[in-house]
Amino acid sequence: MQIDMELAVPVDYFFNQLIESALYDIQTCTGRNISALRLNNFHYRKTMPNGQMAHFRINICLPAKNYGYRMRTGRNEYTVLYQLTDCGDGRTALHYEETIQAVNQRVEANNRASGFLLGWLRKRRFKKMSRAIESQYLSAAEI
Repeated sequence: MQIDMELAVPVDYFFNQLIESALYDIQTCTGRNISALRLNNFHYRKTMPNGQMAHFRINICLPAKNYGYRMRTGRNEYTVLYQLTDCGDGRTALHYEETIQAVNQRVEANNRASGFLLGWLRKRRFKKMSRAIESQYLSAAEI
């Protein structure tokens, strides 16, 4: 899945929102408060809402440019990458990429069957989250 968007928010602000979310998740799952500077190659475990255990590894964390991680569950391995580009004038070009690798052909077939509808919902939810960050920034800028 790939999504390209342009947002009326500075690249630093959007990146910081991503990192704050990651740091909160890490603190919630591990009880550790780490610095954003230590995110590269950081790994931890998380219990997902469905009860499944997931292993996270943050692959890349380049301030105001890239943030990416790999999440492995018992059935799939997800690779996620956010690429941010400063468009000038307080705007950010966002490229989001997500791939899913199944552990076997049966799971792959299930992913394809459910992926059509769920993919649309996940794209919609992602765009809504990105627009919420944009709205939050614009509301704070008006004050």
